[in-house]
Formats: sequence, structure tokens, C-alpha cells
Amino acid sequence: MATLPFSVVDDILLSGRAGRRSLNETSIQLDVWRAYAASPNAPVDLLLTPMDSIEASTIAKHLVAALADRSTEAYPREDDGRWRPARRIAPLEGIVAVRLTFIDFLITVVPSTGLDIHQAVRTLKDILGLPPLAQSELDVVPGPGSRISPARRVTFARLEDLKNRILGRLAPDLRTALLVLLILAPEPTTASGTRSRAAMDLDKLLDDLPRRAEPLIYRVSRNRHVHPMMASSVNTIKADAARRVFDISCRGVTWAVIDSGIDGAHPAFIDHAAGDLSIRVKKAYDFAELRLLVAYDAMALPQQRDYLAGMMMTKLGLREAEARSAVQRLWEAADNGRPYDWEILSQLLQTRPDRLPTPRQGDRPIGHGTHVAGVLAADWRNGDDVFFQGVCPDIMLYDLRVIAETIEDTEFAVIGALEFVRWLNTRNRYMTIHGVNLSIGLVHDKANYACGRTPVCLACEATVDSGVVVVAAAGNWGAQKFVLDGGAVYDGYADASIADPGNAESVITVGSTHRDRPHEYGVSFFSSRGPTGDGRSKPDVVAPGERIDGPLPDLGYGRLDGTSMSAPHVSGAAALLMARNAELVGKPRDVKAVIVETATDLKRERHFQGAGLVDVLRALQTR
Repeated sequence: MATLPFSVVDDILLSGRAGRRSLNETSIQLDVWRAYAASPNAPVDLLLTPMDSIEASTIAKHLVAALADRSTEAYPREDDGRWRPARRIAPLEGIVAVRLTFIDFLITVVPSTGLDIHQAVRTLKDILGLPPLAQSELDVVPGPGSRISPARRVTFARLEDLKNRILGRLAPDLRTALLVLLILAPEPTTASGTRSRAAMDLDKLLDDLPRRAEPLIYRVSRNRHVHPMMASSVNTIKADAARRVFDISCRGVTWAVIDSGIDGAHPAFIDHAAGDLSIRVKKAYDFAELRLLVAYDAMALPQQRDYLAGMMMTKLGLREAEARSAVQRLWEAADNGRPYDWEILSQLLQTRPDRLPTPRQGDRPIGHGTHVAGVLAADWRNGDDVFFQGVCPDIMLYDLRVIAETIEDTEFAVIGALEFVRWLNTRNRYMTIHGVNLSIGLVHDKANYACGRTPVCLACEATVDSGVVVVAAAGNWGAQKFVLDGGAVYDGYADASIADPGNAESVITVGSTHRDRPHEYGVSFFSSRGPTGDGRSKPDVVAPGERIDGPLPDLGYGRLDGTSMSAPHVSGAAALLMARNAELVGKPRDVKAVIVETATDLKRERHFQGAGLVDVLRALQTR
């Protein structure tokens, strides 16, 4: 198969009769086509969004059935000795994660988007049988009944010639089919650099391509990778003064930190009020494991259900009959489109809060999550000698791990963690988790997604709707290099560079400022700038994010920079508000309104600073 640069993919999909378009006209996002065009032999990790009336499990079952007889040899295996399903088909609430090679994608996913790829390729086959002059006069759309003498075999050069002649006259389905043929065609050059004469058999391809199927899939996008948004900062937001003036305890408030994990054994997280060596990291869950546990293509296999039953017997101490009954409930829920049994899954995902895994043998644990949690919640002291305190030194924490430097560090894990938070809060009349901190970012590609409508943004909106405060880092993509005409490089700042999930309307999106001189230095050079791609004002506020002190794993201490460090300052502000005003619990939009309305204006551009520097003391005085 041939590899194509991004520019060729964009030219094909964004061309049109009226000139170049800004948006792709199909359900399959540009970044998906770019990924397959760049590495056509490598599987791509995808998120499939169902049509409104279609359950995610319906798509998962369709994929398993359609792929049952297809080889998995093209799917690379990890060398850690653990068996994993090749495609990892995993449905969640409103999405399905799957990784597919281009051929498997073409056969199973494309027809389910409503695109009749079979008919489009057949129409192109007919067009390729025309002489060049006739081709140049065509305005064509796919349709049956052609009387043209079709071509049977075609080279890359012939397809490229067709693209150059009539691309702008082709309907969107035909342009998509042309891109498919260019990717499937033999490489245009030989190993010696000469023009290849190898040709593709179009009749054989048509035999393999299915006809248009019932539309099941609304959108196909990449399962994006998660990036940490990497610093006397508590005083800057007046949290120390607020605690002294109002004598607030946050022991009744619990915050979930969705990140790389918290080193619960660090003395910064000791529960001093308990009078023993207990810690304030109440529970820890590893969501990097979620996809492997719920992979539909794996759970359909008896050996995987045996593995899960054995895991439950070993980890949970269940008898064999109990374990097999629990696995059967998981399988039936997945097979019938019901929500996952989080009661079971949560126990399988639960891990020790006082131990962090290392990404590779001999490495140190990732320190990002420990540092973020420390800015929010550290209380590192020996008796009355305080070494370091965060914004809320007695708040309780849940450690939801989604970053571990593996292929599973993706949007899917974050969405799963947010779904778990919503479930957890339905178990009792009171809220188990009051807020979530997301010091992570996913690059927002404006050509592929409506701003604020990506899967992770929608999951955040659902979490806010359930009564949970969600605080997100704005991102560290504010400073960018621009290549000018002539090749000169200009160091500047990028507007509309807010990261997901900070683009979600209801989350509190936090940019960065200096740790103790915010009025003098203003907004940090790296802090992502607004507005959002659809014109909303973001970030909402700024908080210290430069050279921020905090705990690190293995009794460590150090400084980190980034909006990752800014976000937990605002999480702390929200927690203090709810600790003092119980009426704000379960009302995240009211909490956001107070924080935004009481922020201190730094006299900077609105799309840089939002409402300004978060001011905890003023916020508490207002309510």
C-alpha cells in the first residue's frame, strides 16, 4: 500500500466544485484518514460515536461479527507476556473504542457510516475507463447503470492523474473512494527509485468491499492520547488567608484526581487528624486497565471469561461460583447494551493507593499526579513543623489513574473514569466525589471536531450535569513557532489553543500565571489562549502555574510548571467554597459562577486571562 502526506489527504477530502472547503463532508474525521494514509499497514486506535438511536453495544457486536473470520496477524502484540485482544473493541456510554487496520476499517466501519464505498469505487472504475478528454468534462456522482467500459486494473500513477484532472468535479463519496484507492494502490516507486508498473485489481477489490450497510455510526475519530499539562502559590490565590479567616475544614469534601496516580505513601498525604498513619488518598483505581477488562471481542471468548473469573478469585477472594456469576453479569450487560456493572469493575480496577507502578523496569514512577494532588491537598509536616501545604490540606482524595506511558493512555480511559465518578455518586443519598481535577490535555483539532463536542468534552458535561465540579487545565500550547514566507521562524502566541477537555463549556478552565507576582508578569507565556474554536471565552480564570513547589514520588519534592499546576489551585478554591457553603454542593455551575465573578482582573487580554486571578478569600466573602 502507498503512503500519502497530509497535504494530499486534505486536498482530496476538502476539494469541491466551488473550491476548497474548510470542513470534511463525511462522518470520518480528517485525522483518521491522515493516520491511515501515513501508515496504511499499522492499526489506528479509533472512537466510534453511535447514531442517536443506536446503542454502543450494537456497534461492538456488529464489529465482532464482521471481523470474526479475519486474520489478526497485522496487529502488533505487546511483549510483556500478557494476552490482549488484537482489536480491543470496548463500548462505553455513547462511544466504542477499537483499533483497526485500514483493510478492516474499510470493510467494517466505513459502510456503517452510511457511505456506499462499494458503489463509489465501482463508479470510479467506470470513470477510469474513459479517455482523458471525456474525463475532464465530467461532473459525476456515484450511481448504478453506467454504460462506460470500465478499467479492470489501475496503477498509482493512473489514479494520481485522475486526481489532478477532475478532483474538483467529484462528489464527496467519490473523492473519499479515490483516497481509498490511492492508499490501497501499490507504492508508486520501486526500491531503486524508478516508477512502479504494479497495478491493483479493481474487480478483486470490489469483491471484498461490502455494500452499504444500515447506518450505525455517526462519527469516527481518533482515540486521542492524553498529555500531562506540566509550580509560595497558595498565598497568591489567598487560600491561606481564607482558611485562617473562615476556619474551614475540607475533611467532608472529596476530590478525584484523574492523572498519572498519587503516591499515597508520601508523608504529604497523611491524615493527621485521624491520629494514626492512615492516608487521605481513600482509594485508587487504574483506568489504564479498563479497556482490557471490558473489551467486547475478548469477553466473547470463553478463555477471557475464565481469565476474569480467575482474577476475581485471586484479587477479590470470591469463590469460583461467585466469580463466574459476576463475569456472566458483565458479559450479559455488554451483550445487551446495559451500563457496565461498575460494582464488579471497580473492584477489578482498584489498586493500592500507597504504591505507584513504574512505566518500565528500573524507571521512577511518573510524578505528575502526585505533584498535582500535592498542590491541592498536601499536608507535609512533623508535628507543628510544616514543610509544605496545599490549598486544602485536609481534603480527601480519590486517585483515578489514566496515564502510564502505554498505548492505553487515551481519551477512552478518561471517559471511563468520568463515567465511574457519575456511577459512584448514585450509590448513596450523599455525594461521594464532589469534584474532579483534570490536569491533562488532548490536542483539539478544529478541522475534526465541533469545539466542546468531542467525546471527552461531552463526558465532562455529563459529569457536571450530575452535580460534580470539573476543573481542567487550559493547556500549554499558548507559545508557538510560526514559519513565515521565506523560511524565517517567528516565536509568537497561538490564539484558540485551549486543550480538551478545557473546551467544554461547563468545566472551569484554568490558565497559568506567575506563582507570586501575577500582576507584574501576567499570563504565563506557555498558557493556552482562547477563545474557543466556536467563539466562547476561555480560559475562565488563571492561577499560579510557574515554578510550583510540590511533593514527588518516593519522598520527593520539586518544582513543575504548567497549567497542570494551575488547575489544582482552582480545585482547592471550589472545595473550600463547598466546605463553607453546603448549599453549593451538587451545584457546580454556581460554584463556577462565584469563582469567575470574584476573580481579580490582571488587566490582561480577556482571552489570555479569562476573568483573572482566582481569589479564594473574596469568593468566600461573597457567599
